[in-house]
Amino acid sequence: MAHLYKVLVGLLVFVSSSVWSQITLTAPSTRAVYQRNNQNQASITVAGNYSQAVDEIRVRFQVASGTNMGPNAAVDEGWKSLWQYPGTTTTSPSNGYFEGKVLVKGGWYDLKVQAYQAGTPLGSEITLSKVGVGEVFVITGQSNATGYGDPSNTGPSANYDQVSAVAIGYRPNPEPNPGDPGTWSGWGYNSVKDRVAIPSFVHLDATTPVSPFGFSSWYWGALGDKLVDKFKVPVAFFQAGWSGTATANWFESLNPTANSASAYGYSYPAGQPYANLRVTLNNYSSQFGIRAVLMHLGETDNYLNVSSSDFASRWSQIIAQSRQQSNKTDLAWVVARTSRYATSGLGVVNPNIIAGQNSLIANNSKVYPGPETDGIHNDGTNTYRDPSDVHFTGAGHYAAAQAWVDALTPLIPTIIPYEAMTSTRLYPSCTNGQMVVKGDASWASYTWVNTTDNYGVNSVATGAQATLNQGSYLLKVKDSFENVLLSPTIRVPASLGTVTASINANSPLSAGNALQLQASGGLYYNWSGPNGYTSSLASPQLTDVSATASGTYSLTVSNLYGCSATASRAVTVITHYISAKSGNWNDPATWQSNCPGCIPTRKTNVTIQNSHEVEFSAGAGTASTANAPLAVNP
Repeated sequence: MAHLYKVLVGLLVFVSSSVWSQITLTAPSTRAVYQRNNQNQASITVAGNYSQAVDEIRVRFQVASGTNMGPNAAVDEGWKSLWQYPGTTTTSPSNGYFEGKVLVKGGWYDLKVQAYQAGTPLGSEITLSKVGVGEVFVITGQSNATGYGDPSNTGPSANYDQVSAVAIGYRPNPEPNPGDPGTWSGWGYNSVKDRVAIPSFVHLDATTPVSPFGFSSWYWGALGDKLVDKFKVPVAFFQAGWSGTATANWFESLNPTANSASAYGYSYPAGQPYANLRVTLNNYSSQFGIRAVLMHLGETDNYLNVSSSDFASRWSQIIAQSRQQSNKTDLAWVVARTSRYATSGLGVVNPNIIAGQNSLIANNSKVYPGPETDGIHNDGTNTYRDPSDVHFTGAGHYAAAQAWVDALTPLIPTIIPYEAMTSTRLYPSCTNGQMVVKGDASWASYTWVNTTDNYGVNSVATGAQATLNQGSYLLKVKDSFENVLLSPTIRVPASLGTVTASINANSPLSAGNALQLQASGGLYYNWSGPNGYTSSLASPQLTDVSATASGTYSLTVSNLYGCSATASRAVTVITHYISAKSGNWNDPATWQSNCPGCIPTRKTNVTIQNSHEVEFSAGAGTASTANAPLAVNP
């Protein structure tokens, strides 16, 4: 449990260090690894909040720096403007939130993010250390897959920085003890499927309890190092096995309400152990992608003397159902050939189990041969397993890892992986002073969670739209296959502020003059007026106006978070003047007008009434009429 506390402390340090900048980065998360496609690239969502007006976000995936770095194929392509999801109408940050996607090549990176306004950088850049595009695997099987809770035999830590895992899995209440069957009642499928914590990645250390159900790194940390050496990209593992399980337990638990009996005298929670695999494929594999499921199981089947036909038939059905339920119909499986189990205190092999594994591989599409591990055992000279010659230990972990990398090396370039699914996008707005956030339409279900409340498990709202108070939230959506996608986190401040709108204008005014509009009360301005006029300036000016500029000008003022207020102002453009008395053209008192201080221009018509004399503004002479008004256009 101490390991988990370290995870949370690290997360809090990251949040507090970035919150004082103009921008706060909320996606991706540090140490996350996204499955690359066979073109060696993946699309990564970058999102966050900002605290002052910005009109552009630029990002850079820089080759990661630090200690314990293995070979790194990362390519620094420099700064790029963050582009939005295809099909959206938003092309710039809005309402205090930004979100977009960047196509990144395989490698281990430090992410840099910089806000701009009118081409000028705001404040300092944000750095998120360690995010990767590489290889993602889901592990399944029994104790030689999961580890078995022995603190003296955890397997080695990964040496390279680029090997990741998630250490916090299910959050049932109360939290069960993986090693105590008496506490397992809360781990049934229907209990845990909606209680998967928000993923928080860590380096794969020896004692990391790999989510959702691993005890330790076992030999996977060593395998991660070997894969980094081989392919020069980061690696992440998820652990969906259960110690002590046999084929029958996995097959019977395809029914989510069935309690399968263990070979060792206890029962598994309803739907387990298969639920671990189903939940992992529906959650982690949807969010980060997957190259293949790695299966290590057969020891307990040896103990039960399962026939080769039963082994192959049942696992064929398990694999088929896992593919159908996750909508990953071509998901690759790599199956270890393993059977060594202790009988009369000595580990022995069972050819029936190996034959069943080979039959499974031969007769199912996209099921590939993994390592043959039975030969890695105590031989009187070398110690590879515990005294019963069953569980790997010491050099055995490295030998098993080498066997796996030998099997995977020719397969990885040929297996077509599943990339991370595109999740819902967030659309925040301000309504009546509160933050209202929407997700994309057409998901089967929507659940809003507070990210700081029980690891983001407890729901605060449902539906595609939610009104959110101060805090940090994300939206969990599901498709019709129960695949779970997580939006980036959005942070809501204590107050969205208040907005007022007011307009000043030099109206009425003479045709030919400039109409000056002035707004106040907000950060963003949206004007509309006669003849389709629009502007986003605070103080726009219309030059050389004519009669068509007369009418009502409407203004919407909004603040950083989209809270808005409106105002309108009638504008009158005078196009005809009538003399009020004899006098000077430039004297407003000479003219009949409801426009204080206004005089005719070359764009206005003028009528000089009987007996009035008006001295032209240029002093060129006078004009008068004796019997009727005279129209003048000077």
